[in-house]
Amino acid sequence: MKTQEFKEKIYAPYSDAWVILKTIQKAGQTPKDDPVWEMYMREIDRLSEKYKGNPFVENIIKLLLDAGDTIAKMNRGME
Repeated sequence: MKTQEFKEKIYAPYSDAWVILKTIQKAGQTPKDDPVWEMYMREIDRLSEKYKGNPFVENIIKLLLDAGDTIAKMNRGME
């Protein structure tokens, strides 16, 4: 993969994902009770739409969903 293609297909969505992940830094409640989670899920949907058809983004979305759960548990002191 050439440098420009790597930046477009890997680096750009990864950078966007990092910004999304930071939105739940302090989330600690269940998704139903925390408006931060609503914003988090909207941003994940936006990422999916922005990079539609990019298989790397599918992996990032899985990571964001799993990481979100883990971060919330860590904030509640459950892990």
